[in-house]
Order: sequence, then C-alpha cells, then structure tokens
Amino acid sequence: MDNKLIKYCCAFIFSIFSFCYLYFYQADIMQLAQHVASSGQTYYHPWLGAILITLTLQLLQIGINSVLKLTKRGFALTYCPSAFLLAMLTSVNSDMKTSISFGVWVRVLPIFLIVYIGVISYVKRYEPYEPDTRSMGLFSQLIWINIGTMLLLLLFVGGFGNSNLLFHQRAKIEALVKDRDYKGALTIVKKMEKTDSTTTMLTLYALAREQKLQEETFEYPLVGGSKVMRPKVVHSILTPDSIINKSTKKSVHYQLIGFLLDKNKKKFMAYLPLYYPVDSLRPRYYKEAFHLFKTIEKGGKLRSPYPKGSYTKYYYES
Repeated sequence: MDNKLIKYCCAFIFSIFSFCYLYFYQADIMQLAQHVASSGQTYYHPWLGAILITLTLQLLQIGINSVLKLTKRGFALTYCPSAFLLAMLTSVNSDMKTSISFGVWVRVLPIFLIVYIGVISYVKRYEPYEPDTRSMGLFSQLIWINIGTMLLLLLFVGGFGNSNLLFHQRAKIEALVKDRDYKGALTIVKKMEKTDSTTTMLTLYALAREQKLQEETFEYPLVGGSKVMRPKVVHSILTPDSIINKSTKKSVHYQLIGFLLDKNKKKFMAYLPLYYPVDSLRPRYYKEAFHLFKTIEKGGKLRSPYPKGSYTKYYYES
C-alpha cells in the first residue's frame, strides 16, 4: 500500500509543479524559445505546451522506473532525469536571438549521468536492507523521505531555470504585442523599473498602434533614443521587422518623437510647423517641447521638480 501511495504522491507533486511552473512562470520564455528553435515555423501554446511537456517528463520517469524498479526510500530519485530536462528546457539564455544553445548543459550531462548512476547503484544495493517503517499511510517515513527528495529536485529546477526578471517581462511584452494586446503590453512596461532597447522599440510600437505616441511616450522607461525606434539596431523575436516598419514608416509622430528622444531641438523646431502650424492644435508633448525649446533659446531653464511623465523631465534627467 505504501509503495503505491509513494508513486501517487510523487507523480502528483511533480505534475502539478511542472504544469504550474511552465504555464504560470515560463510560458512566455518557452514561446520565444520554440519560435527561435523552429525558425518561426511552430507556435508554443502555453497550456497545451505545459501539458505535453509534463506528460512527456512523467512518461520518462515511468520508463526509468520500469528499469530501476525502486520502491522505497529511493523512489523519488527516478524523477531526477525529468527534473534535469525541465531545468535545461527553462534555462534558455536571455540574449537568444537566432539560435538556442545548451552548451553548459551538454558539458554537465556526462557528470550528471555518472553521479546519477553511482547514486542509483548504491540505493539499489542498500534497498533490500532498509529497516521497516515506523508508520503507515501519509504519515509514514517512506512518504516524507520521498516528498523531501521531490522538494529538493523542484528547488533544483527553480534554481537553474531562467529567472531574469527583465527577460521575463520582455518575453511577456513580446507575446502580448504579437497577439495585438498593446494595452496589456503597455501595462507591463509602465510597471518596469528599468528597460532595454528591444522593450523600448516594442513600447513605442504599441503606443503607435494605440495612437498614444504623442500623448504618453515619456510616461514609460525608454533607452536608446531614435535609433531603436525601428528594427535596425535591435529586433523583436516574435514580431517580424517588416510589420513594425510597414506600420510606422509613414508616421509623422514617429519622426517628431524621434527628434524628441534624441533631444534634437533644431530638427524638431524645423519640422513641427510643417505638421502643426498652430500651437493650440499640437498634442501634449509637441506643445510642451516647443515651449521648452523656446525657453532654452532665450537662455532660460525650467525649474525642477519636473512633472512625472513630462518631456521636460526626460530632457533634463535622462
């Protein structure tokens, strides 16, 4: 009875952890990884991918245990290869662009196999001489020893999986932009304490699609200036360059905001009257920047503190 209970408990713990870990934490990174690995030919569906990977890893454990036939204190060790593969799958590098490398794991694999075979050999030899358990059911020593081993394996997975917060946020933004959920992507960006050039490009693209570029741009963290507005220096993994370029190449706002991002007073003041000759018609940032540059031309400087989300704050403090 205890042996069956051990199997059910370990299977339940591993399956629940694997599904939740993949679906709630690593889904967007897995989507990027599959896109890169397949050169954009296949699509990773979060819940389906989590189920299929979990089932595959569970079948791997069943296959290993059919060979090892561990039944007592060492049963949870049959999940080691599955935990190793789960950690490897979710440890993709944050800088992946056109390929995925498992270089570190390829070097670690032989060491893992040697250690694993040694541990399993010892456990198999010791198993017939294991002392009787002091209790039965859910509170038996066998159950809690195996649960303890499972928890260590899950900590191993969590420790070696990719936990880079900035990369997780960018992966989520990439997925939302691809699904045209621009509002959702901007909600994540606004909560970020720092950003990178790719996220800046996606932020500006999402603002353009929401028609808020001229009204909300400087409320978000931005780096890189106008050179990262379109795919050239940086690229999105999930959204093709052609889509971003096609949607923004004729945008007046992209041009004017680009001048503001670079703090290019001369070009902004030259081009602004061509599109907005009357000050009362100018959107928020164009009106603010016009008055700021006029003040600077007269030798003045606006006093701090500058309003949060204003172009003036960006101009003086970034």
